Amino acid sequence: MPENTAIDIVDTLLDTNWNTQGGTAPEPTFFTVNDGAQPIRFDLVSGDVVFIKPDGPTLKEDPIGTWVYGTQTARVLCEINTNVSRARAYNLMREIRRICHANMHDNALDPFQRLQFVSFVEVFDEQQLVWKGRVILELVANSILLNIST
Repeated sequence: MPENTAIDIVDTLLDTNWNTQGGTAPEPTFFTVNDGAQPIRFDLVSGDVVFIKPDGPTLKEDPIGTWVYGTQTARVLCEINTNVSRARAYNLMREIRRICHANMHDNALDPFQRLQFVSFVEVFDEQQLVWKGRVILELVANSILLNIST
């Protein structure tokens, strides 16, 4: 597993590149979910929240040829939560997508080479009047040495 985990890379990238000047969504609070045993408490009245956590498969390897080199793909889930409006949920998603495209080949992605926006699924919780969304991102490293114990 890479030293920089995929969720830490995405967390840093979103936090440092969020457009607070002319953007359509104010910067949310980012929570990196590492351990399900520790509950996270948040208040949507004080602002929007984005949970960043691994998605399945967390790390996938696709070997090339003789299984010496291959492609590694790490999936990250960003869960958007807002109680403002459906439009705000979409604006948060658009800003995440903008950051992904603007930093697709950024050096901050190391040890990965590319960041890809994969999908967005809208979820609405009628009982709590909360708009949610699930953004799937992938970090990809192409043609890398898979056998690191040489």
